[in-house]
Amino acid sequence: LRTPLTTIYGSSSVIVENKDLSREQILKLAEGIKEDAQWLMGMVENLLSVTRIDNGNVKLIKTPVVLEELVDSVLVRFRKRYPKQNIRVEIPDEFVMVSVDAVLIEQVTVNILENAVQHARGMTTLILRVYTKGENAVFEIIDDGCGIPKERLDRIFTGYFETGNLPVDNQKRNMGIGLSVCASVIKAHDGEIMVENLKEGGCCFRFTLKMEEDTDE
Repeated sequence: LRTPLTTIYGSSSVIVENKDLSREQILKLAEGIKEDAQWLMGMVENLLSVTRIDNGNVKLIKTPVVLEELVDSVLVRFRKRYPKQNIRVEIPDEFVMVSVDAVLIEQVTVNILENAVQHARGMTTLILRVYTKGENAVFEIIDDGCGIPKERLDRIFTGYFETGNLPVDNQKRNMGIGLSVCASVIKAHDGEIMVENLKEGGCCFRFTLKMEEDTDE
């Protein structure tokens, strides 16, 4: 948290204290402030989710949610940050309901989509696919990017891995915590989450959620 806060403070101080900055220089500094503020907002959401999941006194707020409405909410949140990123959406034609904490499941799906945008180098296609299998709704986020190094696959949901030579200010710094949050949320829903590299390139994140039972006669 300290790194983006330092950048925000430094850039805003330059704007306030230097009266001779050009409009272009001010806009560049302001854009950096905006990006770091957005990253901080995402990180705070992640940390609050971890706290909420790990706190034994707090229960999930599960309610029946229409799958199509859940996906629509995810797309609205995602497109606010990445309006130029195309997503191919594939969902069942039939009416499907899941019993979930909608806010947390939206965050899981958005986190994984953002992860693809930030890390899947060379990506040209991003797919959000949902289908039913038995009593589960299966969510898949698929990209055709660079894939995930084999040494990271086993640890990708733990939040702990070496970042190697990644730049300190690179947005990749948020990947570990974001995906560990995803795993915690899905586990709390009694679902499963996994990731695999695809033979044709790219990777697929997959998680399951129980469908709401049909109570109609």
